[in-house]
Amino acid sequence: MAQITQENNRWLISGAMTMAEVNDLLAQSTGLENSRDTEIDLAEVTEVDTSAISLLFEWLRQARSHKSKVTFYNLPQNLVNLATLYGVLDLIPQAHH
Repeated sequence: MAQITQENNRWLISGAMTMAEVNDLLAQSTGLENSRDTEIDLAEVTEVDTSAISLLFEWLRQARSHKSKVTFYNLPQNLVNLATLYGVLDLIPQAHH
């Protein structure tokens, strides 16, 4: 089961980010409207499909609509590969450690 653990402005996503889990993750993702900057850490994501990219862009859209900012951390390599394949990797704001 996919889960979001929120600690202040940092979210830790764990589990699968797949079509079966995206709606649940979206329902759990409250708080973008109350934060200026949100860090979303994907280090514990176990599986992704193309719906994960849609979810990232939905979070970005929500943040922009509330004049806040989202930065993604630790994108799984398979998500990077998908985003590269679709030509959208540069549109995903990532922190580089």
